[in-house]
Amino acid sequence: MRGPLSLLLAVGCGANLLMGGAPEDAMAKVRANAALLTTRALASDAAYRNLGSLCDDVGHRLSGSASYGRAVEWALKAMRDAGLSNVHAEKVMVPHWERNTESARMISPTPQELSILGLGMSVPTPKGGITAEVVVVSSLEELATLKDDQVKGRIVLFESPFKGYGPGARMRFSGASAAARKGAVGMLLRSVASLSFDTPHTGTLHYDADAPAIPAAAVSVENAMMMRRQWDRGQKVIVHLEMNCRTLPDAEAANVVGELPGASKPGEVVLVGGHLDSWDVGQGAQDDGVGCILSLQAAHLIHEQGLKPARTVRVVFFANEENGNRGGEGYARDHKAELPNHVAAIESDSGNGLAKGFGLELHPREGGAAPDAAKALAVLNLLAPMLEPLEASRLTLGHGGVDIEPSVMVGVPGLGMNHDTSKYWEVHHSKADTFDKINKEDLARNAAILAVTVYGLADMPSRLLEP
Repeated sequence: MRGPLSLLLAVGCGANLLMGGAPEDAMAKVRANAALLTTRALASDAAYRNLGSLCDDVGHRLSGSASYGRAVEWALKAMRDAGLSNVHAEKVMVPHWERNTESARMISPTPQELSILGLGMSVPTPKGGITAEVVVVSSLEELATLKDDQVKGRIVLFESPFKGYGPGARMRFSGASAAARKGAVGMLLRSVASLSFDTPHTGTLHYDADAPAIPAAAVSVENAMMMRRQWDRGQKVIVHLEMNCRTLPDAEAANVVGELPGASKPGEVVLVGGHLDSWDVGQGAQDDGVGCILSLQAAHLIHEQGLKPARTVRVVFFANEENGNRGGEGYARDHKAELPNHVAAIESDSGNGLAKGFGLELHPREGGAAPDAAKALAVLNLLAPMLEPLEASRLTLGHGGVDIEPSVMVGVPGLGMNHDTSKYWEVHHSKADTFDKINKEDLARNAAILAVTVYGLADMPSRLLEP
């Protein structure tokens, strides 16, 4: 992998060639300015300082909490300080769930405390908790093969090795209702994590209307594997679970929005953002402080260099991605009339691993024909030479992101920043998601990648999809 010095030389030489007599074309100015943005981004520590402030001065920020309110105030100031205009908060109503106290203890065969985190939106246990035998399964499919009398009155533990985020998240989201249909009184989940030091990982769940709501918690990988071994040996595993969480009426929160107005096509918008909320543990550094700060830094770099792209760059810090996506839904609702003139919506929401490119997600506009994916990719790949020095020129079809999904589903081209996630799942949704895990050089490089992409889409002659 190239070091910072070779990257600076590469982009600098590219800029010199363009400005030293190479034939001008419609993209020449864009390429030259992209090179300047890259050089400045790699030399700046502004993103690192801002993320440190968000993590240390605000901390975790679950939607509906007082700390989320502090995060909104922090974000409004940060956007103004970065040079954005029309900075404001857009109200959304969000779920309001509180964790409060929680604990789990193995009663048999080996009395000991267990490490848990209640799953977001879980109901509490009855006062005094529940004590029940544990049934261990590896999947929703295995649970379905059990007879109801094998599950009734018990706690179901889903224990399966990490095989990527999808399978574990599916059990987390749907496991409680599936277990409750068979008469279970509680659900435990092996934390969805690629590495654990007895650190449970939380996340949201969903209750189906046709099943009782039962308390549900994630247990650390180590504890889950221990219970699996005991189960496999034929030992009776009994656990006492006590959770005092509660769901309150919906609370007021906000998306935070700021702009760089377009110079010649201000009605056309390139949206870039991440979600400001996090779970109520750790500091929400990787998930998704990084996405917000990269978006802010991309716009700040464009402003700082005095660049005036044709289209408006709009930075959005979304509310409530973690347990409802009310921020993404609210943005799509409130800006419905503008969405046909959104050239792209870009999201970063998978940590600070070095990005290799972007995934493009396309859907037809209401009543419209299927978008021309080949044409859109051809336009997007005009950015590839600018991203190549940063080793981020992999531009393919893919997934946009949860926050932008409501807008993408009605026809806005979505771009998901494809970060290296090999370390991300070690800290995701856990107490370990803290600022000290952030690599300063990687953050600067990711900011360069995003700044080039945002600026390119905002100033290039063509749109990904013509209106």
